[in-house]
Amino acid sequence: MRISRYLLILAAFLIMISSVLSLFHGGDRTAVYVNIAAMASIAIAVSITSFKNPNKRNL
Repeated sequence: MRISRYLLILAAFLIMISSVLSLFHGGDRTAVYVNIAAMASIAIAVSITSFKNPNKRNL
């Protein structure tokens, strides 16, 4: 489960970098909006996985 969290965080980071590069490029902004929506969905997925399976040490 820990690997999936790291992969989701890595994907969000790469999408964020892609969004910044798209913003500086100029022109059509559709890719930026798609990247922002993808980041939001990844953030929701990370929060669901972290709240659904809390560490047993914290209990």
